[in-house]
Amino acid sequence: MGAEQQHRWSFLVNFIRHPLRNASVVPSSRVASRRMFTGVDLSSLRYVVELGPGTGVFTQELYERLHPDAQVLVIELDAGYVAALKSRFGDRFDIVQASAADLKALLRSRNWPSVDLVVSGLPFVLPAEVKGAMLSALKELTECGTVFRFFTYMPPLMKPHYHMFDLQCLRFVWRNFPPMWIYSVN
Repeated sequence: MGAEQQHRWSFLVNFIRHPLRNASVVPSSRVASRRMFTGVDLSSLRYVVELGPGTGVFTQELYERLHPDAQVLVIELDAGYVAALKSRFGDRFDIVQASAADLKALLRSRNWPSVDLVVSGLPFVLPAEVKGAMLSALKELTECGTVFRFFTYMPPLMKPHYHMFDLQCLRFVWRNFPPMWIYSVN
């Protein structure tokens, strides 16, 4: 079994085990990954956070396009995904097994001067304590100029969860299963 097939299989298994954590049965497409970063000059960014990378579709795009000196914090809850991500990207990226609720503490411990970009593959349906802490951290970051990019499969259901942000729908990606909408803050 090839690497891509293994990623798809592990994604499906995780969807079956944790359907609220994995909102899809397959990882995002390469087309969706490229579209997630349209309009962002990745080569100029120095501090990037990825929340919920899963099998690493967006992580791969960051790995290929970010400056080699960029500092990247990848936060993933699932131990199996963390191990796979470390083997693929651990030479340059800081990959931690943690909750998105720990975002503030993780950033504080790294003493970064700022965060240029936060990209998220997390579903909008999260436990209240996780969502509250994560959204609070994201609100502080975006108010300081951080760009926040994420996607959803169901905008009408997602928007109430992100009501505190000035959301911009960037594009609809039909070449993904399921099709997705990409949103940005800032």
